[in-house]
Amino acid sequence: MEEIRRLFKEKRIVSINELVNATNLKPDYLASKVEDMEKKGIIKKYIEIKDAIYPGDRLYKIGTLPEEIIFNYLIREENEIELDKLEKDLKLDKNDIKAGISYLIKMRSISIKKRNDKVYIVLLNKKIPDKIIKITQFLKKLLRSKRLYLDEITDIEKEIIKDLKKRPGYIKIVHEKNILIELVGNIDELIDALYGEYITLITPEIIRKRLWIGKKIKPYDLNIKTFKIYPGRIHPMRELIREVREIFLKLGFREEYGPLIEVAFINFDMLFQPQDHPARDMQDTFYLKKPKYGKIPYNELIENIRKTHENGWKTGSTGWMYKWSVEEAKKLVLRTHTTSVTVRALYETGEKEDKIFCIGSVFRNETVDYKHLAEFMQVDGIIIHPDANIKWLMGVIKHFYKEMGFEKVKFWPSYFPYTEPSIQPSIYVDKWGKWLELGGAGIFRPEVTIPLGVKWPVPAWGLGLERLLMIKYDIDDIRLIYKNDLGWLRGVPIRQ
Repeated sequence: MEEIRRLFKEKRIVSINELVNATNLKPDYLASKVEDMEKKGIIKKYIEIKDAIYPGDRLYKIGTLPEEIIFNYLIREENEIELDKLEKDLKLDKNDIKAGISYLIKMRSISIKKRNDKVYIVLLNKKIPDKIIKITQFLKKLLRSKRLYLDEITDIEKEIIKDLKKRPGYIKIVHEKNILIELVGNIDELIDALYGEYITLITPEIIRKRLWIGKKIKPYDLNIKTFKIYPGRIHPMRELIREVREIFLKLGFREEYGPLIEVAFINFDMLFQPQDHPARDMQDTFYLKKPKYGKIPYNELIENIRKTHENGWKTGSTGWMYKWSVEEAKKLVLRTHTTSVTVRALYETGEKEDKIFCIGSVFRNETVDYKHLAEFMQVDGIIIHPDANIKWLMGVIKHFYKEMGFEKVKFWPSYFPYTEPSIQPSIYVDKWGKWLELGGAGIFRPEVTIPLGVKWPVPAWGLGLERLLMIKYDIDDIRLIYKNDLGWLRGVPIRQ
């Protein structure tokens, strides 16, 4: 309490940070007390906006300007050095070395010479430029103090700030709000307000030690403005994935997982997509450059797949009638659909009753815009049962969308390379007043199942998740989902 008296005796107006240091009270608690004291006329509150200067990430990493480091290095190395050796010895980022050399050339402190196909840096003046000295002195002062205020530095330092603004990473300027307090009442009233008989926060210690006895508990004012608290939360997409997972698990499905990098054999060939299909072009698929090829995990299937592609084998079709290449099948790709996971599971399960789903990222070589991403989420599923049919498939999808809150679901005939018949599920969005297509489904063709040793009809589907999230939260730009926009994330309701 004596610290508070001394503080207000020395200064007419004090900052809330100074009051925190004098009282050892928590800033949030003190801020609420300031509001009370202002209402009672004990103090006057002022808001002060200041520009604070902080060291940037690059300054923390280097500690000074790269031109000072380069200049001092040249002095030590007898005024001339090969550029490659300088880069190797200094271990600075190439961009920093490039910037430092550029500034020293402008100041006529160094020159560049070529000799025997090698580039040399030559020191022209052994006196480091005054400008570099002034800037580096300021940067070292900033590193020592951690923070400087713009209105408290000299005019020369303000000119230095203008220069440093053009060099990203050296300084950060932040607009900071500071609360100032002027005592207009009695100091004893202020102390009583801070340490009075009111209990403003019930803690376990107060309850355990019965410290509330003989004291008043401050009544709550439900109309008072409070600080907004933004607790940690799960990202809306993760919440949606949990919701989707729960729906399929309740239906008795089991979840499967698979690699993001897949051999084309599984991603395309096992699904009866011909090797000259447009979807397999570089325009639609991300192929790995290094390593370019992978190992086919199911060597026993290679001959079945080859024959099916070339002439239909024993599937009853004529195949695609081309020369199938095992080298093409070994190429590594970023999986273009999670069907690569379910087709793996289909082969490994065989003719055994099962229900399988997979949720994961898929990749397409798309131009990113308001409705397309190069990476997005899919949920895939299959049903393995001797009596499975198209009605089962439609029933599962319809149930899924109803669980997601969409009552109106209908299906359109469609075409996909590895299902026949194929259907396109659509949902009616009441708030938008229109039907939306959200994926594809169908019965795996015999050319997919028979080579894997499965003669039963296998319903399969692949549905996108981003579009569902866009509908749920009225998003008109798909990029917002992954933009880390705190304003949007804080406004999205948390799933109960």
